Amino acid sequence: MSLTLIKNATLVSMDSHIGNPEATDILIDGGKIAAVGKNLSADNATVIDASHHIVIPGMVNAHIHTWEFPLRGIGAGWVSSRDYHGNMHQNLATRYTARDVYLGNLLGALNQIHHGTTTIMDWCHILKDAEMTDAAIDALDESGIRAVFGRGTVKPPVTADTTPYYKIPFPRDEIHRLRTGRFASDDQLLTLAMAILGPDWGEYDVAVHDIRLAREYGLINSAHTYGRVGKRKVEDGMRRLAKEGLLGSDHNIAHGNCFEEDELKIVLDAGCTITSTCFTEMMNYEKPAMLSRMLKYGGTPSIGSDCDPYFNSSMLWVTRHAFHHQRELDNRTLHAVKAWPAATQHATHPRDALYWATMGGAKALKLDHKIGSITPGKQADFAMFDTTGMNLFAAAQSGDPVHAVVMYAEAADVKNVMVAGQWKKRDGELVYDKAKLARLRDDVLASRLRMMHESNYVYQPAANGPQPEYRV
Repeated sequence: MSLTLIKNATLVSMDSHIGNPEATDILIDGGKIAAVGKNLSADNATVIDASHHIVIPGMVNAHIHTWEFPLRGIGAGWVSSRDYHGNMHQNLATRYTARDVYLGNLLGALNQIHHGTTTIMDWCHILKDAEMTDAAIDALDESGIRAVFGRGTVKPPVTADTTPYYKIPFPRDEIHRLRTGRFASDDQLLTLAMAILGPDWGEYDVAVHDIRLAREYGLINSAHTYGRVGKRKVEDGMRRLAKEGLLGSDHNIAHGNCFEEDELKIVLDAGCTITSTCFTEMMNYEKPAMLSRMLKYGGTPSIGSDCDPYFNSSMLWVTRHAFHHQRELDNRTLHAVKAWPAATQHATHPRDALYWATMGGAKALKLDHKIGSITPGKQADFAMFDTTGMNLFAAAQSGDPVHAVVMYAEAADVKNVMVAGQWKKRDGELVYDKAKLARLRDDVLASRLRMMHESNYVYQPAANGPQPEYRV
């Protein structure tokens, strides 16, 4: 196997036994981290000088609808889930072909790598058949990212002559095909999960069927669960699932920010994981993201970007925003008990947010034995930040590399990205054929325009008013 030796890095390991040492070396043997320490050497190793670089574990985007990448820039004025589902699932998503899914997943995954993310939970709820499914997987494979592929199902408009999507159990044949085919092994870059409706979006019997199917095939199952009282398909769904023993560490909850306190305790006591998508939750939902409320009960938050039509899906942005959001909540809590500004220290720090973006995501995806920290024996997934550029050259002198990355770094500072020992971004450029990438960008724009036309979707920013007009 090939050896790579990273020399003289400022390391943010996210491993409490290793810490954040300066001038540290990382030896990579094939796809794994072989050693971390000072003055390492190895015969025949390719040596990379990491002086003036901060190295962090590759970030984990624990919830992203990668297929939505072609439709960026249209959702900032949408109101709550009403407009999102009306415009996306009930209209634009119905125009997607297998080629469109491929383009969205490929460009979306490459964009994640560009920003220093090495693992995504691709919550792919655009899929209506095997052709679309295989196109989505092909794209992830081609990008070189590590991904948990959450095979989901479509939510088309409900009509009088069709069975509503919320009454349809997950297709067993498709899970069997995937689990006995491309995803027969869990020891590969791409692994399988089920992106299910759950009791917020599907009927109770459907949720039971889907969770049992996932367990039969040894898969994580993940469901969108805002938990809004009065808006759920099954009001007491989580409580009923818990009583039947159907909630556990294999069940991931996306959002969950509207849970009642007793419901939150029920799902965390059952071992469920929760992924917060703070940007989405602050855009269109009335309750805060699920961060400190989880911590209170011993949970570990994970975070994700969610929906590209709204905002930049960079995990650097997501991590920074999660930190700011929780710090704001901390300050308001202190103020409510008249302890602000008399507090002597903050409860939330940049390192907490980076932990959510690395180890938190790894734990949610049951990959923490492989990724999430720079630890010998784990996969060689990491991002290297050049500290000589305008964003970081002063911040990097603070002595706190976590602060520098979380609060200042941007995609332009991500110099190199490695996934399983293979460079996916090198010297500031994606390791991908430039001519093909240019063609793909043209194809994405053509795909976008076609879908806009077919859906009669018109975006018209108002000339002088604060609100754009939307017409479907």
